[in-house]
Amino acid sequence: MSEYFVAGGVYQDSQGNERFALLGPNLEEPPYLMIDGVRRYFNRLSQHAHLYRVEQDYSLSLVAPSAQALQWGIKAPEKVTLDQQVLAQLQAVMN
Repeated sequence: MSEYFVAGGVYQDSQGNERFALLGPNLEEPPYLMIDGVRRYFNRLSQHAHLYRVEQDYSLSLVAPSAQALQWGIKAPEKVTLDQQVLAQLQAVMN
């Protein structure tokens, strides 16, 4: 498997619940998937989310937290196991 990167973080939903979400163009669209993750991430996405590497088991490992996102209160867990809905979106983009 190639090395893939995604941008994400812990956001509050409309009911005020915190949940981990991957960053994409819009809420209903698939997440951004980066192969040249670090450069593209810092050029376009760093103020909105943190950079994660997709592991072989589809868990995510924090690569680079975003100082801007942290200032906005977007948390950056070190390791993330995705729920089934987000996992399905990520696998669809990767395939």
